[in-house]
Amino acid sequence: MLIGVLAASLVVGGGVAAWSGLAGDDAPSPPVAASEPVDTADGVDKGIEDGGAAPSSAPAPAPATPTASPEEQALAELESLREESRASLALDGRWVAQVASKNVGITDPLQTTATGSHQFFAVDILAESRSLLSLADASQVHVLTSFDFGRRSAAANGDPFWITIVDAGFGSGDDVRAWCAGAFPQLRGDALANACVARTLEPPHD
Repeated sequence: MLIGVLAASLVVGGGVAAWSGLAGDDAPSPPVAASEPVDTADGVDKGIEDGGAAPSSAPAPAPATPTASPEEQALAELESLREESRASLALDGRWVAQVASKNVGITDPLQTTATGSHQFFAVDILAESRSLLSLADASQVHVLTSFDFGRRSAAANGDPFWITIVDAGFGSGDDVRAWCAGAFPQLRGDALANACVARTLEPPHD
């Protein structure tokens, strides 16, 4: 019995020394038991055991989508409104009220933007066109360019003017002018003529 207790003590003492790293330099290292490779469905553990990197399950991040600037968004919306108007309007010589006409970057000393500037950009032109929806039924307010009807005209840089018109079934130029006076009662003379003028919807020409 004494021999068995001594033998057990040696085994336990040797195991603790090996686990804690306290054995002397001359002490033989205990054998390390080989572990069985884990066979998983996705092969992650086996790939690591063979020295490979574990495959990532996270998807690659999507590339960032460039965000359009406010000017680009405004131009895109103006172009969309223009296409809708071109599809619905007949260029048959009818009278309409032209209530806005501006190219991007124009300076109008008689009008101001929402920020108080006299220089108009695409966002200001779009905002002005939207504000004019209050003058008539929305179905009567249209956006065109100066290349789409009547005598073609362009700004100094060759860009067209964005034009907002009201097509309210006018019978004559006088009808349009009377409507303009009622639509802009705060304006007189040149200021009224700058804000509202009678035009006819004719096919574009030079």
